Amino acid sequence: MPEYDLVCDACGAPCAPTDAVVSWRSQDGAESGFALTHEGHVPAENGEREEVRRLIWPNEYLAFLAARFGKRIAEPEPLRAIAWALAPFVMRHDNAAEMDGMRAASFGAVPGVKPGTQPTKPPAPPREEVEAGK
Repeated sequence: MPEYDLVCDACGAPCAPTDAVVSWRSQDGAESGFALTHEGHVPAENGEREEVRRLIWPNEYLAFLAARFGKRIAEPEPLRAIAWALAPFVMRHDNAAEMDGMRAASFGAVPGVKPGTQPTKPPAPPREEVEAGK
């Protein structure tokens, strides 16, 4: 399997960052059940989720991991494996994902979808962007 393949925890098949989702359960300040899956394989009991296409942006990756600090993680190994699986995408010297995402978002498009065409699946609802550190 190539170095930059993400593997679905549910079916074991490779998945592209544009189709992958990280999901988990959050209850009483504890988080558990972390899974990296295709959009359609998200475990039903996992109520929290982040799209991997956003998590490969350096700032979103760091924000995701920083949000886990201070929380009780019942099973830390799946989260550790997800962090290591995403790191090569984030740390690549030629990672243009964040800039492409911002550029596409500036005119309401989805990264990777040719302007003037419709995406194969509906885009996720917009999230409030919070820029920190400035």
